[in-house]
Amino acid sequence: MTSRRRMPVKPLSAKDLRWSCPLQQLPFKSTRELEPLDRIVGQDRAVEALRLGARIRSQGYNIWASGVVGTGRMTTVRTILDEVKMDAATLHDFAYVHNFKQAEQPVLLRFAAGEGRVFCRMMDDALAVLKRRIPSLFEEEQFQEERKAIIQKYQAMEEGLLKQFDEQLRPQGLVLGQVQEEDGTTHTEIFAVLNDQPVTMDDVVEALSKKAISEAEFQTIKERYETYSEQLSEIGGRSVRIAADFRKELSKHDQAAVGVLIAGVFADIRVSFPRDRVEQYLNGVTKHILDNLEEYVKLHAARIAGVPDEKVDEAVEALSEKYTVNLIVDNYDQRLAPVIVETSPTYATLFGTIERRVDARGFAVSDFSQIRAGSLLRADGGFIVMNATDVLADMNIWTALKRVILYGQLEIQNMDTQFQLNTLKPDTIKLNVKIILLGDRSIYHALWEADEDFHKMFKVHAEFDDDTHRTPHMVMNYAHFFAKMAEDEEMLHCDRSGAAALVEWAVAYTEKQERITLQFSYVADLLREAEYFARAAGASMISRTHVRHALEQRRWRSNSRDERLREEIAKGSLLIDVKGDRVGQVNGLTVYQAGIVAYGKPSRITATVSAGNQGIINIEREVDLSGAIHSKGVLILSGLLRSLFSRSQSMSFTASIAFEQSYGGVDGDSASAAEIIALLSAISNIPIIQDLAITGSINQKGDIQPVGGLNEKITGFFEVCHDRGLTGTQGVVVPKQNVGDLMLREDVVEAVRKGKFALYPVQRLEEAVELLMGMPAGTIQADGRFPSGSVYAKVQANLDVLHKASRKNDHERR
Repeated sequence: MTSRRRMPVKPLSAKDLRWSCPLQQLPFKSTRELEPLDRIVGQDRAVEALRLGARIRSQGYNIWASGVVGTGRMTTVRTILDEVKMDAATLHDFAYVHNFKQAEQPVLLRFAAGEGRVFCRMMDDALAVLKRRIPSLFEEEQFQEERKAIIQKYQAMEEGLLKQFDEQLRPQGLVLGQVQEEDGTTHTEIFAVLNDQPVTMDDVVEALSKKAISEAEFQTIKERYETYSEQLSEIGGRSVRIAADFRKELSKHDQAAVGVLIAGVFADIRVSFPRDRVEQYLNGVTKHILDNLEEYVKLHAARIAGVPDEKVDEAVEALSEKYTVNLIVDNYDQRLAPVIVETSPTYATLFGTIERRVDARGFAVSDFSQIRAGSLLRADGGFIVMNATDVLADMNIWTALKRVILYGQLEIQNMDTQFQLNTLKPDTIKLNVKIILLGDRSIYHALWEADEDFHKMFKVHAEFDDDTHRTPHMVMNYAHFFAKMAEDEEMLHCDRSGAAALVEWAVAYTEKQERITLQFSYVADLLREAEYFARAAGASMISRTHVRHALEQRRWRSNSRDERLREEIAKGSLLIDVKGDRVGQVNGLTVYQAGIVAYGKPSRITATVSAGNQGIINIEREVDLSGAIHSKGVLILSGLLRSLFSRSQSMSFTASIAFEQSYGGVDGDSASAAEIIALLSAISNIPIIQDLAITGSINQKGDIQPVGGLNEKITGFFEVCHDRGLTGTQGVVVPKQNVGDLMLREDVVEAVRKGKFALYPVQRLEEAVELLMGMPAGTIQADGRFPSGSVYAKVQANLDVLHKASRKNDHERR
């Protein structure tokens, strides 16, 4: 085309392209003059939700804190919990002890905070006393005399029994005596008396063989021996019973004496801890010591003797470990509600575990002393904070956590008990802990819909905003934040220009001039980088120059792909036109993300049409490179064409739309305005001006709608035009609703100020058509046609041609 006619869409002025922080909103020379920020700002809704959830101790009032990274969720949670934990907290100590009735079911002892350590200390002291006093008791004179009396009593009974039997034997020529075996033991035996000497029956048989006695005498001795041997066996049985009675009475005596000693030693503990479970535990310890008193005395006496013996030491430890107390949670020094941040939750670290040891047979065995608490139990009476994705990554953790929340009971158990000989089942623990998960808003809503128990477990949703209104008060809050950063991290302070530049970036990051980001961590990172360059330059304060340099360096570090694309466009490998005109070809705009840095580039979008009945073909979709939103945008184009041109006529055509030289996925609908322009150009055969680019989505009624990434898209096209040479006719057509989102780079603003580049805000498709095609779009008339010489009239006429050709082709095929 030799001449172009544009609709009088007023281009934006330079002042519309960027919000600059008024210095009067920063009434200081340096942030050194300001008090550091000491409160959470901009998150009133989330803060009140956290306070509500933290203070209501009723079941289910756990908290899900959602929001994007960098909004200060963890900092805010810690701050609120620091407030709440000052309230009176009910804390407990937890300990496990041996179950003397069922060893595989360790007994839980629950104490008030601090009592657990006292109980352990008192038990250790008591057991140490018993280790000394019980062996020494057996050496006391009175105790020995009492034992001696019992021993003598039963010795006399046994001796009397044997004496009486001996008196019966002597008139029969027999007598009682003792025989010593080879192993040194002795036993009572009947002897015959020959020549006034006691002899064994073997000696009697030998005497017979030597004719020392007659056969009749031998038979008499034998018969008497056999008769009285039976009686000796009966007496042996009576002796066994006497011995049993002796041991029983001696044991009863020893146990009674030791029992009195133990009762005295444990008396203070019983008074200090008047609880049933403590009473049962002490009774179990007492009974076990008394039942194993002989071994207890022997082992501890050997230990006291001081003779090194590894086996004795092992036996003492094996016996004594049953009496120890395994204090798994000790809140002796804790006065405030605990706040635990679990950064790497595993099943064991969260719920606790039971450690194992391998016995001589190779089996894993455990006992109560190997039970270990997890962070959930350590947080009892307080709060535990975790990342939701860490918890949900392991369904075993999520399932177990649900049980804890729903039933308020914690069971310490290992996930895997394979190859374990004994499986412990410790008493469950009643738990009172507030759980706070930091997670994504979408995950919260998905769980709310999918998990019927979720609404019972997390009744408080603290939603963190990622931006807020840009008010002068909020701008000053940022200045106080910079002062806090300087104080906390010993950084340089900002002058007014530096603070203003940082605030401007915080506004630009939201892509809205009237908003300012609440992702303070990202602003803090920029401040740190600017401070680095300020120190490198030997400056005493951070100024705008240093912030600008930090942004330039940040972009440079991340834009290797951007540079390659610019080079390919510059040398013509990547085809982009920024002057002239062409049918069915338009400059669309795309955005690439490289971490926190995003950059835009133009992308050639083309359209072709022919007779047919396939409608609009989305080439990206045909090869599975089109995302769902982009595919929806292309389908909307068909509806838009019908609303414009099919009210008085039918449409039959085949069209294809493609992002040229695009080899990755395409998504989003921000190119739909460019696509309809390309399609209208292809149908009408009217060329599109190539020194303009366009971005914006469109609906079926022809309204241009706002899009994201506008600043990056404009900058990307500006850079290409700058590389080719700015002509003064180049620019970008943007949705009018996006004007308030502009925070363009200063070089772009300067080019607009000098008239070398332009931005055109549009609300309707017709405005974009006239800008990009240099002709009036046209308004439909009463007869359903468009004015001659308009773009839409040409489109309508060519659609008639395509429709007739399509019908003719269909007729010929039939």
